[in-house]
Amino acid sequence: MKSVLILVALLLATLSPAMAGEKLRASDKAALAECLKYVGDFRGDVPGVNDTPTPAIHIDNAIKFAGHEPASCINYVTELCSFESDDGRSQLGLIDCANREVSVWENRLNTTYAALMAKAARKARDGYRNMQRAWIAYRDARCKAEASAETINSDRQSNIIVSCELDATARQALILDDELSDISP
Repeated sequence: MKSVLILVALLLATLSPAMAGEKLRASDKAALAECLKYVGDFRGDVPGVNDTPTPAIHIDNAIKFAGHEPASCINYVTELCSFESDDGRSQLGLIDCANREVSVWENRLNTTYAALMAKAARKARDGYRNMQRAWIAYRDARCKAEASAETINSDRQSNIIVSCELDATARQALILDDELSDISP
């Protein structure tokens, strides 16, 4: 069991877009945790949510709730980082900031995955392991395909890849968070 977890962790680290040397920063990890706590504490008191649905009310309610979904924290660390330095809003600065955020989400994903594997029943662990391996292949193929459309500007291509990897990694971490919360006592 330990060897499988180590293998998966090594595989995730090897495929990591953040492996370019960016270390996980405690401040970035704390910023993401703060954002997720904020959306997690939302009680759902939004005026108009109980109105009879019409297309306009449905869209209005979706917009009201969007800021209170955990996925609304995606890009939060990148945005904070972009204000830290003069070059934070340049294309290369944004790539660096996004790589920092990828590191935070990967850390969350790996931590949650390890907890999920420790708590899940044996048969479920096999399913989660297969899901995670398939997801890694999907993420890599998806991001490579998205970046392949940009054939002239290599900085822009790097931006597309890191943005894709950030979004995919964050969303997968949130999926694993949900899975873990479903089996936690």
